[in-house]
Amino acid sequence: MSSSLPHSTATRLDRNALLDLDDEALLRHCRQETYRGSGPGGQHRNKTDSAVRLSLFEGNLAASCADHRSQHRNRTEALRRLRLTLALEVRLPLAEDLETEDWMGSWSLGRKDRRYAGFLTHVLDVLAHHDWAVGVAAAGLGVSTGKLIRILAQDSQAWNTINQARSKIDLVNLRRP
Repeated sequence: MSSSLPHSTATRLDRNALLDLDDEALLRHCRQETYRGSGPGGQHRNKTDSAVRLSLFEGNLAASCADHRSQHRNRTEALRRLRLTLALEVRLPLAEDLETEDWMGSWSLGRKDRRYAGFLTHVLDVLAHHDWAVGVAAAGLGVSTGKLIRILAQDSQAWNTINQARSKIDLVNLRRP
């Protein structure tokens, strides 16, 4: 298992269940902080606490957004980033019956789609299960190696996560197609 969080913490609040929650339900599991963002944005940014930081697992997993003047927009973006961070950082072992299960959803989800984090989690768990060997993982996912690499190459954060995991076990970094 590759995770920056303790395994017991990750399983106590089931990662997949958290990813499946709608935004309001996920917010109930988060600690939320608002603060004044720095940088450009005019007087409004400097007068209100519009930046948002959300955290899970006693603060071990966090995401923030201060890109917008609206606290609501920042909260929505922070939630999307938190889902992505959860998908990228928390690896759980696959159940025996899921080892070669095809992804049942769409393979053409955009990063802004709420289901994207669940998709990415599944792909990364399969890759981790197969010691980051892309060809073997692709076969386990029921797709070609080329298709898997093309999909992963579209997401810089996922690409970097995979290459960091591969380098830890002395595998060559993947090159973008």
